[in-house]
Amino acid sequence: MRLSLRPLLATVTLALTLAASAPALAQTPDDFVKTGHAQLESLLKQPVSAQRDAQISSTFDQLVDYSELIKRCFKEHWGELDAAKQAEVSDLLKQIVRKNYKKNLNRTLNYNVTYTGVRNGAGNEVTVRTQAQSKVNPRDPVVQIDYVVEGPANGPYHVVDIVAENSSTTTNYYRQFHTMLTDPAKGYATVVQKLKDKIKALDAAP
Repeated sequence: MRLSLRPLLATVTLALTLAASAPALAQTPDDFVKTGHAQLESLLKQPVSAQRDAQISSTFDQLVDYSELIKRCFKEHWGELDAAKQAEVSDLLKQIVRKNYKKNLNRTLNYNVTYTGVRNGAGNEVTVRTQAQSKVNPRDPVVQIDYVVEGPANGPYHVVDIVAENSSTTTNYYRQFHTMLTDPAKGYATVVQKLKDKIKALDAAP
């Protein structure tokens, strides 16, 4: 079974819309997204260097709540994994997100992002709604991308899911992992191998 992780536009646009740091002043969820867009766009315009790439990666890692995102990918199966397995799949998923992000980051410079409102969810969860329009091909369909952020009133916030064209990233992961983990012929080892195969494919891509 092919593991499809929807790595391209959703992950890339997420990278451009994360905040580079949590301001001391109170902020709204859409401010969090807008601020990130401006700050990371500024980083992208700097000359390419190892230091710049490290700053981008560090910013991305600081503002995505990997722990919560990965738990949502596994849901009830998370508690079935021991600490070593949890650490293993967490590291693999983080690598995939980072690699996709680095590979496709510059593509986002060819998109205009419009913020179209927020929607409150359960607890401290808020969805920030955006639309991405290609600058190069303005006749291309507008892409709807929503960012699920979590945090107390006035922040700080963290991204815990991405919904691209009504398709949740964590739900997609969960469906694939659930299928493998509940198949006696596959199980955890298959999940790990599929993730490793994905990493190799990303490393081999131009």
